[in-house]
Amino acid sequence: MSSDDTIARRPGRAGHKRPRPTLKDVAKAASVSVQTVSNVVNGRYEQMTPDTRARVEQAMADLAYHLNSSARGLRSTRTSTLAFLMLDESAHFLADPMSTRILAGIGDIVREHGFGLLIESGVPGTSTQQLLAPLHQQRADGALLLLSGAPAERRAIVDEALALGVPCVLLEEEQEGSPVTSVMTANRQGARQLAAHLVNAGHRRIAFVGAQGRWPMVEQRLVGYREALVAGGIELDPALEVFEGAWDALKAPSTASKLLALPERPTAIMCGSDLLALGVLQGLRLRGMRVPEDVAVTGFNDFDFAAFVDPPLTTVRTPGYLIGQLGAQRLLSMIEGRQIDAEHLVLTPELVVRGST
Repeated sequence: MSSDDTIARRPGRAGHKRPRPTLKDVAKAASVSVQTVSNVVNGRYEQMTPDTRARVEQAMADLAYHLNSSARGLRSTRTSTLAFLMLDESAHFLADPMSTRILAGIGDIVREHGFGLLIESGVPGTSTQQLLAPLHQQRADGALLLLSGAPAERRAIVDEALALGVPCVLLEEEQEGSPVTSVMTANRQGARQLAAHLVNAGHRRIAFVGAQGRWPMVEQRLVGYREALVAGGIELDPALEVFEGAWDALKAPSTASKLLALPERPTAIMCGSDLLALGVLQGLRLRGMRVPEDVAVTGFNDFDFAAFVDPPLTTVRTPGYLIGQLGAQRLLSMIEGRQIDAEHLVLTPELVVRGST
């Protein structure tokens, strides 16, 4: 818990102490975001209307939320450091092309502003407190979050980060009903365009290949894929949706073989990432299948190698570097108390059609 959440306690009945209200409690009572409460606590009144300020101050009074002035002084000491907190099942998360693109964008912004970057990672199932240790220990002025795992686990991490009163930006996900600021790609839209491209090319048996690890952006890609099939009058077939292995090419060849062994095999395979598409291409070659004549293949992200594989890969270009840049810029604005243009920023992806379809 940050020192901004340190309050004077009132003794309850029988000598017990009431639970200390947090910024999140005040935000809920005032029907505002946690960041707005933090702005009131830190005197950044220019970020809100007088009515909003009054509602927050009334909620603080009703909940007996009293900021400890000495603790506030500790919290106001800047570290000039941003935290990049990532939940990823892979031990090689920093080698993932999307992660490196996002980190490159973040790194350029923090360097321009004289900040440092602290990286903390965990796997799904890691305790929330462990992942958020840099925030609990006040080693960063704000955090950028990139999370995998079950939706409830991702939500719990964001909720606790917000309750600490530390500025946060969530990357590649928008959590419905949450006040957290976010920057993401319109993954659902991109997948819908990609699947529609396959439908318009005459494909009726279109598979979707993902990995076991759950990522919010891939969840959205699956939704877009399904929407495009339904819009094209194609009945969804659970046998054509396969999730196994990690987000690399190693397991994908065997996944392709399983799909080709179906009584009615797919004529197109849509992969949740370009890395998976590499493995699928290899699996098709091992089975003597031609791409795209026998089976069309698509990826997602448009990593640097996508244009140089054989055949060149049809994919969706996502702006990973820009996500990192904009996420870091918005976080620095929040730390400085400056107004941001929108709480949720959604970037448009681009369909890139090449020889694999």
